[in-house]
Amino acid sequence: MQDKNTYYLGIDIGGSHFAMGVVDTDTMSLLAGTVERFPVDSGLSALPVLNQLIRSIRQTITNFQKPIKGIGISVPGPFDYEQGVSYIFGLNKFDSLYGVNIKLFLWSHLQDTLESIEQIAFLNDADSFVLGETYSNNLHSGKVLGVTLGTGIGSGFVVDGKVVTNSDHIPEDGNIYNLPFKGKRVEDWISTQWFLDTFFKTFGESVDNVKQIADHAETSEKAKDIFEQYGQHLGEVMCSLSGSFKPDALVIGGSISKSYHLFNNAFETCATPQNIRITKGTANAAIVGAVIHLTIKQNKLSTKRKTEQYVMPMRADESRKDEGYTVYPSFEIATGTVSMGVESLIDELPKEGCVLIDGYMGAYWEEFMAQVSAALQTRNVEHMGYDMASAYKEADVINNMVEPFLGGDDPVFGQIYPGNLKDFFDNQKLNSIQPIEGILNIFYGPGAALSGQKGTIVYIDVPKNEIQFRSRAGQVANLGNVMVEDNKQQYKRMYFIDWQVLNKHKQQLLKDIDFVVDGQFGSDITWCDGDTLRKGLQEMASHAFRPRPWFSPGIWGGDWMKERFGELAQDVPNYAWSFELIAPENGIVISKNGVRLEVSFDFLMFQDNQAILGEAASVFGTEFPIRFDYLDTVNGQNLSLQCHPTVAYMRENFGHNFTQDETYYILDAEPGAKVYLGFNEGVQKDEFRNALEQSHSEAKPMPVEDYVQTFEAKKHDLFLIPNGTVHCSGIGNLVLEISSTPYIFTFKMYDWMRMDLDGKPRPLNIKRGVENLNMECQGDKVQAEYISKPEVLQSGDDWKMIKLPTHPKHFYEIHRYELDSEMTVSTNGQCHILNLVEGTKINVMANGRSMDVHYAETFVVPAAAGSYTIKNLGTGTAKVVQSNVKPEISKTGL
Repeated sequence: MQDKNTYYLGIDIGGSHFAMGVVDTDTMSLLAGTVERFPVDSGLSALPVLNQLIRSIRQTITNFQKPIKGIGISVPGPFDYEQGVSYIFGLNKFDSLYGVNIKLFLWSHLQDTLESIEQIAFLNDADSFVLGETYSNNLHSGKVLGVTLGTGIGSGFVVDGKVVTNSDHIPEDGNIYNLPFKGKRVEDWISTQWFLDTFFKTFGESVDNVKQIADHAETSEKAKDIFEQYGQHLGEVMCSLSGSFKPDALVIGGSISKSYHLFNNAFETCATPQNIRITKGTANAAIVGAVIHLTIKQNKLSTKRKTEQYVMPMRADESRKDEGYTVYPSFEIATGTVSMGVESLIDELPKEGCVLIDGYMGAYWEEFMAQVSAALQTRNVEHMGYDMASAYKEADVINNMVEPFLGGDDPVFGQIYPGNLKDFFDNQKLNSIQPIEGILNIFYGPGAALSGQKGTIVYIDVPKNEIQFRSRAGQVANLGNVMVEDNKQQYKRMYFIDWQVLNKHKQQLLKDIDFVVDGQFGSDITWCDGDTLRKGLQEMASHAFRPRPWFSPGIWGGDWMKERFGELAQDVPNYAWSFELIAPENGIVISKNGVRLEVSFDFLMFQDNQAILGEAASVFGTEFPIRFDYLDTVNGQNLSLQCHPTVAYMRENFGHNFTQDETYYILDAEPGAKVYLGFNEGVQKDEFRNALEQSHSEAKPMPVEDYVQTFEAKKHDLFLIPNGTVHCSGIGNLVLEISSTPYIFTFKMYDWMRMDLDGKPRPLNIKRGVENLNMECQGDKVQAEYISKPEVLQSGDDWKMIKLPTHPKHFYEIHRYELDSEMTVSTNGQCHILNLVEGTKINVMANGRSMDVHYAETFVVPAAAGSYTIKNLGTGTAKVVQSNVKPEISKTGL
């Protein structure tokens, strides 16, 4: 008869043995005949220890003779249980495993038994014990507190059948050993060492273990008194925890629990839980608990990315090239190869020594490393993986280090962190990782090149939009393995801390990268070698190219882009933004034979900022100074009423060298569309502040037009919005925002009494906004100085170059080229950023290479191109808006 039950292997890792057995998950019972204990010397180097674990697993599975569906492993800490990485060091056991990804090792050696790395899970030994006892005692509902008494004191908390490590009334990570108690820590009073020290003080002689003291206690009242003191300490700690956690049951395990009869009276006098259970076998309970944990994980659906947006296709679709605006532009490189798949990458890596797989936060490290490890194993390459996260400084140290730059309780703003990625690592921990001679050692994770090892460098880049989609799904930790549950707070930490140091690190690595990987594709990759990347970037730096845009819905968003950009996902409420070119968050895509690879825009700047920016490089360095983005309110709503910080305020409060000076170029507008800009004559700052604060405190609408002017918005109008200017787009506009690059420094002062898409109010910044308002921008001055008046600079038979004057505070200028056939433009030593704002299609020829551009697409012509020719390929007049840094800025600075 066919056995239809489902079986899992459970393992309890101890200091001198591996205990393992098969669990029938239909009954959640341990099959007694399958339980075995395998000795292990925990002082050996990593490879012998892990090979012994593999042999033990294979022997147990072979003896059972039936397939298993997964492996749950109970292991003591410190340990990264999610990733399967050991942090154990200095405990006289398993020191050689520090930083080793044990899950990865097991998966690579057990591919004939398991289908995926997700069939392996780890859980703290105390948590495993409590979970196992919870199920074996039918305590599935309610609260269970468990402790293991041995070398120290382990603890676990279970609520309704699931382990809980972070919740109200539970110590951090569920650990009680380090809680304060009697002037010391709990473990100083409840541990084997306490027994040994107390016995010596009492009797003046030493013993080797607690069992010897227990033997004395059978005949010695003094020895029995030691156990009673122990019981009193344990009772007081349990009483304190019970008062807050309020468990329905307490389970006690560990080697010292075997002597419970010697301290039960003293313990129960101090602790009075309703239900005390003493385990019959700690290891067996832990085996079952580890398997239960794995089955819970497998039944929990995990979302890898939270967005309706598509992942960029790995191959270009040539059939779409004439279908208008493309969301996935790429730059076909002249030399080198862009390849697909991990297998082909592995063929290029060395078979021993070191590989340093560095990269950006947000990569799917476990999936990638599982593929790498599997591919190496099929090639019989012995290897070991070391997670750089094991060498981070402690979380509280990192939090204290970055806290001054997080802006306190400000929901949006912090200050640019001035340090480097190495600040996050502990050198002692790094030195504790012990690579093995004669095999391939793989250090992976952000900062792998800082490991102190020399070897082949692979760099995984992940687009910023993809990082944010993964962040919203809870798949991204901030540097230091710090999990921030609130997405907006996590973004703030990424922007002001993580991205700053990762970008510096990337810049330092660029010249040494041997291979670069595009990590946005989930279970697959594209890659190229470092020379191909650098040559491709250099080629791009002297030819016209399009950055890759990305799109996002918002509470005020419209449907202009949704209806016209055919490659966009349609299952969204609207599209509010298109990041056409916001250098800190956009990518560039190179391709070869249609295979795409995206890297961040700043790679281009790090490769040759001089070629890109020309004369402006002396002022802006590797920061790209100008951004283009869309704001879509067609059939949407008004933007919030807002302003942006002055230069001085920006530098002092946020650490940016220049501020968010903007313009609104109206690419399209519905009849009746308008822009809010500047104050009505005579409005006073205090009067405006009071109106804002009253509206906010009383939750009542504010009569905005009593204070702020409105202007009709028509196609090709340009509204000037230097810092301090009160403004917002009204309903019915597609705004091409031409601005200096800073983009998050918007002080929202009034948001029309609405909730955001998540149902929560958007944060207002009334105080900051009012502090930065330019109250001189009012009355007739707004029309005269803040709405651009076009001037024809040059013209030919069928073309015109029109200047759209910007405000003196703007460090950039704007022109519009209007042509029926073609015209040639000189870059004059400046980078040109452009957009086809009218017409169907143009061709741009720069430095001997041509590129087609469709309506509404943004493109860049680097300064090094020298000049470029625009040819109109459509009917009617083509209009191209263009911006560059004002030439005088290169001489005078900001």
